[in-house]
Amino acid sequence: MTETIGRTGTFVDARLEAEFAREELPRRQRFLQFSVGIASLVFLAYAVHDWLIVPGVLSRAWAARFGMFLPVAAVAFAVVRSKHLARFGQLVMFFYGTTAVFVVLYIAAISPPTGYFLYSSYAVLFVTLGPFVAHMGVVTQITFTAVAVATYWLLDLVLAHSAPAVRASISTTMFSLGGIGALLAYQLERQAREGFLQRRRLDAERKRSERLLLNVLPPRIAERLKEDGGSIADRFTQTSVLFADIVGFTRMTERIAPEELVDRLNQVFSSFDDLADKLSLEKIKTIGDAYMVAAGLGDHAEDHALAIAEMALAIQRRVADFSERFGEPLSLRIGIDTGPVVAGVIGKRKFIYDVWGDTVNTASRMESHAEPGTIQVTEAVQRLLVHRYELSPRGELEVKGKGQMRTWVLLGPRPDAEGQRVAKTQVPWNLA
Repeated sequence: MTETIGRTGTFVDARLEAEFAREELPRRQRFLQFSVGIASLVFLAYAVHDWLIVPGVLSRAWAARFGMFLPVAAVAFAVVRSKHLARFGQLVMFFYGTTAVFVVLYIAAISPPTGYFLYSSYAVLFVTLGPFVAHMGVVTQITFTAVAVATYWLLDLVLAHSAPAVRASISTTMFSLGGIGALLAYQLERQAREGFLQRRRLDAERKRSERLLLNVLPPRIAERLKEDGGSIADRFTQTSVLFADIVGFTRMTERIAPEELVDRLNQVFSSFDDLADKLSLEKIKTIGDAYMVAAGLGDHAEDHALAIAEMALAIQRRVADFSERFGEPLSLRIGIDTGPVVAGVIGKRKFIYDVWGDTVNTASRMESHAEPGTIQVTEAVQRLLVHRYELSPRGELEVKGKGQMRTWVLLGPRPDAEGQRVAKTQVPWNLA
């Protein structure tokens, strides 16, 4: 879509011009309602001027002013206020301006010399004002000027019979000032379109910035951060937190080229991101080869543990697929805990949406103490999952900072829970 502005002040690209016209229409409509309304009232009020300056031809002057201009002005004002402005606006403004010029030139032609020169000067002024009062475009303004000059010659030859030098002087002045009006029309139209392009670029940049922000923060947090640049913190009493770590990643870094290593890690974690989106979970962050995700931070207030369990099983299956694709064994250690957390955004630079609390620490400990290829969960998680999932007791473990803890290994969904769906998603528990 080209952004070139042509010689008439309009876009060369028809689609871009149509887009501009749609955006510009409300502003132009408001302007024309005011300008046409005021200009029409002033023009009609000049009937008093007729009475003072040309009383000898008053009846004919008023017949032209009220009999010709008033109906045209009424139609023009009605169109300006209607939905037809976009299609017929320039045509209606042309007839509006041409009628006003005809009326004053007619009064000039039937008036004595004083009225002739005075009313002819009004016509010259009207020709110049086309782009300002009637928002005439370049083509309309040029046509308006040509018709105004032709009207002057016709009325002067038929009614006024002025000297050729006078006729040439007035018509030349009218043509010159009308040409200046066309140049002004071009400048106004060009400025309007350049402003439109600038708004489009600013809007595109704003949307790009919002997309970047939404890649870092949840939508509700991004909105709050835009409204209030300070720190954000919320307490959630029922959440589930998952940590997943790729087993043997450090050894992989020693034998795989950095570019390939990063590409593999990106494929794996991007796949996890897709799963989190399908389950309406909140990805928190990646730390090296570790992936952290949470449920219950806005969505899944009632079934957070079920959703996070399905995420754990799904990423296990995905890693098995990637293991075949990469041609080498891959496995995960996964840990889950459930409970209250504090979530929010702090700091001024490189901020992220993060979660804190004992639940987070315990989930991390579950991951670090898990056997490769297993999903280790706390007793609190086991109580929430036992009615839908099969879990195997692992016994008691000594967990740093927690002491002895009973833990379970999540094996998979119970046969009688197959096909049930995760709330607020279209994803079954046995997510592929």
